[in-house]
Amino acid sequence: MTEQPIGNRRIYRLDPDGIATLRAELDRFWEWPRLARGDGEKELAWWPKMDVFEKKGQLVLKADLPGMKKEDVEVVVEEGDLVLRGERKEEMEVEEEDLYRAERTWGRFFRRLPLDFEIDPAAVKASFKDGVLEVTLPMPKKAKKAKAQKIAVH
Repeated sequence: MTEQPIGNRRIYRLDPDGIATLRAELDRFWEWPRLARGDGEKELAWWPKMDVFEKKGQLVLKADLPGMKKEDVEVVVEEGDLVLRGERKEEMEVEEEDLYRAERTWGRFFRRLPLDFEIDPAAVKASFKDGVLEVTLPMPKKAKKAKAQKIAVH
């Protein structure tokens, strides 16, 4: 969160990337290369950023997976949710004996996208290009929304 004074008022802005910076600083403070997070089964090191949107009757998910290959990524329909999991392998290039900076995250990841409609796994399509995973699935037909009605409070 950043603070910006305007006159006698202060505006606070939430910076989502600032959270990642804070986490990195805490990791460095505790001299721990990464904080593990569990998905209930395995320890995780990171999670990819995703965009999810509707386009032409399709639900589209795009996940940033830089430095990965499609063989390292798994897309699963599990308990009615769309699940992404995989692992980015560690690669370190160290010249001489000194490492000046290591910021890239490696290890297992897991993302679950809960859906409020049933999915036919055969209708899910996934492609991987230039470090971006794109998953598409058909959206169900939207039901007509009922007109708003006032409810009496007793």
